[in-house]
Amino acid sequence: MNNTKISNLGISEDNKNVYIDYNDTNVGYHLLETPDLIVLVKEVIPKLRVGDEEQVVLSFDLGRVVGTTNLVKTEKDDEILYAKRIGRTSYSRFVKHKKPINCSSIVIVLRKSSTGYNLWTSMCGNILPKEAYIEDSNFNKTHALVFDEKLIQPETVTYSKP
Repeated sequence: MNNTKISNLGISEDNKNVYIDYNDTNVGYHLLETPDLIVLVKEVIPKLRVGDEEQVVLSFDLGRVVGTTNLVKTEKDDEILYAKRIGRTSYSRFVKHKKPINCSSIVIVLRKSSTGYNLWTSMCGNILPKEAYIEDSNFNKTHALVFDEKLIQPETVTYSKP
């Protein structure tokens, strides 16, 4: 029996089929933060020019508040902790006592397949600077995710950087 759950999300402005394969996506975590994220992705897809790359990372401003981003700037006196997010194996930096920020943009990451493009992930927010992918970068020392117990693996919480 095939348990694949694939849904068509739409066709891009440049005529590329975009779908989601729920067995091959990383969007689940972000759906916990923004339950109507797939509806937003479906709204944006007809306006996107995907091109022909193996992986496409796009940001689109919808011109209205569509959700929140929990990536915030931190200050020296903030209470910082580390934990593994649900479905993740590495630790993320979190800040307590801050609130997510209203956001009008979504990021969409698509991966090319034999039938078009698969939605790998999407989230409210903006495309991260390259520096964010360097573990001890200044960006990562001055930004963190807003702590939310429903988004983490509770047994992994630590106040020391792992």
